[in-house]
Amino acid sequence: MASMNKQGKMAGYHMNLVLADTEEFRKIRTKSKTGGAPGASSQTVETEAKRTLGLTIVRGAHIVSLSVESPLLRTLARDLERLALAVLPRLLLPGPA
Repeated sequence: MASMNKQGKMAGYHMNLVLADTEEFRKIRTKSKTGGAPGASSQTVETEAKRTLGLTIVRGAHIVSLSVESPLLRTLARDLERLALAVLPRLLLPGPA
């Protein structure tokens, strides 16, 4: 049994979801025996496999859950303030008459 998680940049949606730069993360469970004796207990090992898919279209009927991650607004506001402080003084300097 494997569970899959796809991550990418949302490029559009309607009935389906379009993702750009998509990466798939699969959790794979395998059983491994601990010891060489017959009837020895087995242990479940879980590994994660990553696969790059690129541009994908996911049918809306197959989407179980969706979560959105975006940059923090504080970071955007700080960057905008730095840009304004760097550009505005140049715009307000008097030019040749």
